[in-house]
Amino acid sequence: MSAISRRSDRGLPLRVLGWAVYWLGVSLTLYTVGYAALLLVGWPSALEWLHPTPTWLNRVEAYVIIFFGMGVALYYLEYAHERLSQRADERTTDAAGERPTDEVTRAPDAPRQASAEHDSSSDLEYVEDAYARIDPYVAVAFAAAALVATGYVYTNFGRLESDAFIVGYSSTDHLVGVVLIALAIDSTRRAFGAVIAAVAVGSIGYAHSAVGQQLFGVFRHSGMNWEQIAENGAVSISGVYDSTLMGIGSTWVAIFIMFAGIAKAYGLMDFVRTVGSELGSSLRTGVVQIAVISSMIMGSITGSAAANTATTGSFTIPMIKDQGVRDDVAASIEAVASAGGQMLPPVMGVAAFLMADIIGVPYLDIVRAGIIPAALFYFSVCVAVHFTILKFGWTSSELSPFDWRLLLRGTHFAIPMGVLLYTLVYLQYTPLTAGMYTIVAIIAVMYVRNVCVDVLHVGTGNDARDIDGESVSVGAIGRNVLATTRQTLDGFKQGGLEMAPLVGVLAAMGVIVELLEGTGLTGRVATTIIGVSDVTVLGFGGGLLLVLALAMIASVLFGLGMPTPAAYILVAILIARPVTEMGVPTITTHMFVFYFAMLSAITPPVAISVAIGSRIAGASFMRACVQALRLGAPGFVIPYAFVANNSLIYWSRETMIAFPVVLAGTIGLIVATIGFDGARRLSYPVRGLYVVAAFAAMFGAYVHVAVQIVAGAAILGVLGYARFVVGYQNVDSTTETDAAMVD
Repeated sequence: MSAISRRSDRGLPLRVLGWAVYWLGVSLTLYTVGYAALLLVGWPSALEWLHPTPTWLNRVEAYVIIFFGMGVALYYLEYAHERLSQRADERTTDAAGERPTDEVTRAPDAPRQASAEHDSSSDLEYVEDAYARIDPYVAVAFAAAALVATGYVYTNFGRLESDAFIVGYSSTDHLVGVVLIALAIDSTRRAFGAVIAAVAVGSIGYAHSAVGQQLFGVFRHSGMNWEQIAENGAVSISGVYDSTLMGIGSTWVAIFIMFAGIAKAYGLMDFVRTVGSELGSSLRTGVVQIAVISSMIMGSITGSAAANTATTGSFTIPMIKDQGVRDDVAASIEAVASAGGQMLPPVMGVAAFLMADIIGVPYLDIVRAGIIPAALFYFSVCVAVHFTILKFGWTSSELSPFDWRLLLRGTHFAIPMGVLLYTLVYLQYTPLTAGMYTIVAIIAVMYVRNVCVDVLHVGTGNDARDIDGESVSVGAIGRNVLATTRQTLDGFKQGGLEMAPLVGVLAAMGVIVELLEGTGLTGRVATTIIGVSDVTVLGFGGGLLLVLALAMIASVLFGLGMPTPAAYILVAILIARPVTEMGVPTITTHMFVFYFAMLSAITPPVAISVAIGSRIAGASFMRACVQALRLGAPGFVIPYAFVANNSLIYWSRETMIAFPVVLAGTIGLIVATIGFDGARRLSYPVRGLYVVAAFAAMFGAYVHVAVQIVAGAAILGVLGYARFVVGYQNVDSTTETDAAMVD
């Protein structure tokens, strides 16, 4: 059978799978938005005769059960659809006459050893190809298993939640629990790699009695059997269905992720890119700063530095390189910006919602606490990028005035954003309710906008405004409404697809947290870390510095290869408590560990964000890591600064002094790490003086606030002299760049 005929045979199943993905994605978004709306208005009385108020509306646990099943099934179906589409494309290429690269004909007189090596290689390739062929069908089977298991848990919800705990769980219950845990871990492995999946598997192994009783010290525990693991991990409506992780993830997190998907379908990202390109042509540093800003904004929504680097980096990194920026620097700029975006309020890469629930404080308290730490990091990165571009002469030579008329194309997006701010900040609705109103607002705005602009030509300068004319008919309006409806459904599908991978990882994290807490490890680790508080290091806080250093190391290690929300959850459960018991305020502690969990995305040896960025840029991974650490260096000091200056988190009158002086200190660190002050390259002694002044500005409060003020003023004064007295002179990047590569 020819490749073309095989593709034809596979065409119908592929199309059916595509439609299944489309409508399941639409259904997941509608389910989430509908749940938010029905919480406000209640189940319509007109529908009572058809179906009484469903359990998922009265009990959030039941809602979470359905959300998990739909989300995991959607992820697996989309995964299978992508793989089958790729294989269909490969068969089309083969049918066009291109020879597959693995079909190598060995010469008759080739040595036997070479033949053996080739046979071994061919066997391995055959196994890999065989697995690749069946993998999409395995994914489809897993999607079906997710739906069946979800149906079982939902229909037995009342018994599993209460009665089964007393009378006992059945063998079927345990089997379904194992299936649910396996689906959570496998979908996480496929979506986010083996690291976090290995942690989940390790937590299961650690929780089992065969392992726990053989350990020593703080790690020893009595353990659980596999039935107890299945119960705690899923069927007791915990673990996979954790009330914090999946409860917040399926509501507060999901509504914002879905709004982002809908906004993308309506052209928000295209608008941002257009404005960014235009603004880049108006700045001396070109498109680089625009790439930083856009990556930070998207990073706040996605919650994954790796995903953000892959998506925004695919177009920002080539733009940066086109300006003449070296490949490793281009990769590092995108990686640092994508990682730091998760600190940006109000979403903070979904961590704000999780943090509010874990700490038990209002969501707006977390948003307010995150503003200054985010500003410190963003400003430091922007300054670092600015000085780097100036140092190596990668400036844009052909500047043109910014065309402000471009902003008019996106004024309609201001309405839903205004609705979001009004409902979230002023009315103080929950994120779920505020997100629902924002989605309704953007849909309504787009229907009106599309008719006004595309049909009535309002604001386009055209003359076709006569609604009685042929150009503006009822049919034209109807076609426009239908096109907008299709666009809206596409947005619903996109929102569901972007949320689907997070469902698995949130479920896997729920399993990890439930099992670690069930074994008592979290309490014992906290007690052990508190034990080091008796150690005094340079008289700093009676051992607080050492505890903070341990928390930093743990946060970075837990975050290696993990999405930041997942890393934060682990660290918050294991590490935050001992830091808090050392006297550090609760929100400050959680901001501290979250900051370092975020920075793990640019920390070797994994540095997942840098790895993806360097692959897109075609750069050396290690060189890109060095540049990323240089650009993000202040980020490793800033968390200590808001522990020393608590008014940066809990606002007070002291904030008016603490914020500017700490900001000056971060700029001083940037100057020291980049080795450039905006006008001149700096020697190592001068850079050392900047480091001393920076630390004085950031931590001088332990001596006296006057030390901070003097140090901050000195840094700004010297930089002002360099900027306005010495001035900047461009350098020849072709001759200076390679020589200064390690400077």
